[in-house]
Amino acid sequence: MLSPLQLVGFFMIKSLLIFLLLSTPAYSALLDKIVAVVNSQPVLLSQVNRVSQNLEARRNISPQIYSKSQYSFRDLVNIKINEQLLRDKLTEMGYVISDEQVESQVKATEERLGLNRSALLNFLKSNNFSFDEYFELIRSSIEYNLFLSRIIQPLVSITEQDVKNAYYQKYSSKKRLSFKYELVDFSLDRSNFKKGMLGEFQSVLSNFQQSGILPDRFSDVSTNVLGEIRENGLTSDLKNLLTKTDEGKFSKPILMNSQYHVFYVKKKDLVESEDFMSKRNQIRAEIFQKSMESISVTWFNAEADKHYIKYFLDK
Repeated sequence: MLSPLQLVGFFMIKSLLIFLLLSTPAYSALLDKIVAVVNSQPVLLSQVNRVSQNLEARRNISPQIYSKSQYSFRDLVNIKINEQLLRDKLTEMGYVISDEQVESQVKATEERLGLNRSALLNFLKSNNFSFDEYFELIRSSIEYNLFLSRIIQPLVSITEQDVKNAYYQKYSSKKRLSFKYELVDFSLDRSNFKKGMLGEFQSVLSNFQQSGILPDRFSDVSTNVLGEIRENGLTSDLKNLLTKTDEGKFSKPILMNSQYHVFYVKKKDLVESEDFMSKRNQIRAEIFQKSMESISVTWFNAEADKHYIKYFLDK
């Protein structure tokens, strides 16, 4: 049983196909095909093929939209579908990009690059790109930037700890980092461990932190809250273990003096942070970009479920 939205989409597609058959000469129908429909808007094979023909130019002009190094045929169709989904959403929010706004952006780009219109046209022609295509790509770029700033950016949340963790992961193998910690030590005598318990020790404590429930077989676990600890007095094995454990996480078990220990890293700071401070903004920007890309994919998938989308041709 089709939903009301799907029924509407079905009849729109049917009407569109009938219109094309009645109004277009037979030989023209062979030159183009409908590869997909978004509500009542068709995506034509010629449009998708044209994108594939000047993809490198599009990537240079609008890298935020054409960010992938490789695109399948379905990827290119989805770009056209997402373009329509985004335009519909912005229109709903009251943002409609006029020709005047696009022309203003084109002129600003010409001034920035020191080009006149004739030079721009020659540049586009040399890249297998028409001015009309360029004009519409600029419109799409303005819309995409609005989408990022008005819809996606408010959904991105990056903590200082996210930046620290990314720094540790990126640079810990390249240079020696010195840390200071605040730890909670969970320990259990080796003789208390039965088959399978050691492999569960870390996850049991992580669940205990969330639920407050500790299984009976781990009821003899001892807890010791440790103050600020620097690496100088730690064994090399414990240093390596804690270096690989992020703040707010539990370490893997380690055997020390006939007891297995798992450490909860309550706080983890660099003792010498000059290098971290010099790279902090760059790392934050990298995390921000990855988060924007991830959330954008999720948004488009969710938005697609609200519309009638039908694929007719795939390669």
